[in-house]
Amino acid sequence: MTHLSQSGFSAIELLITLFIGVAFIGAGYQLYGVAVRDGRDVRLRTQASSIAYAQLRATAPTVTNPCTTSTPSTPMPANSGLISSAMVTTISCPYGTTSSVSSVSVTLSYGTDTPQKQVTHTVYATAQ
Repeated sequence: MTHLSQSGFSAIELLITLFIGVAFIGAGYQLYGVAVRDGRDVRLRTQASSIAYAQLRATAPTVTNPCTTSTPSTPMPANSGLISSAMVTTISCPYGTTSSVSSVSVTLSYGTDTPQKQVTHTVYATAQ
């Protein structure tokens, strides 16, 4: 009795190979989705950080001597590209109102998440 060897895949081997292939494709698709989402989040955070830092650099030279606590009006740039965003600038006196040192803080909130994502920049400034 002679046994002939069969070339190619059997039905079970083919199903196992297809199952493994589908598992790899599914995992790759999930990783791709995570990479795209994280990239978008980083781009928005960078954009928010740049806007807040520009506001901080514009506000720091306006501090007074002696220090005066205030919350100046802080409009968002028209083309910021950030959804549901708001910016708050605060000038405080960390060493009292008789000191020439002021703390300038800019907080930018953005996004539709609850709570919103925030970027904060702070600098100590003295009046010139």
